Amino acid sequence: VTYSADVLPLIVENCYRCHDAANNFGGITLEGYDQLRTHVDNGELLGAIRHTPGFSPMPKNEPQLVECNIEKIAAWVAAGAPND
Repeated sequence: VTYSADVLPLIVENCYRCHDAANNFGGITLEGYDQLRTHVDNGELLGAIRHTPGFSPMPKNEPQLVECNIEKIAAWVAAGAPND
């Protein structure tokens, strides 16, 4: 699993409509590796997409991402979230 081929397209498709630099809902911007990495490192990305108690479930007011896509992101995070 790589950032550029696997994770970034999922983030763009599912998150950017609310969390790109222009929209920045909730003060959260996921556009750009460094911005995304902040939310990876503090656990918010996985907490939100897994709908973990204590996190705001994302995407908001939409179904949870399919499990295989969540697992792709989780595998990338587990590998250290490299910018590859």
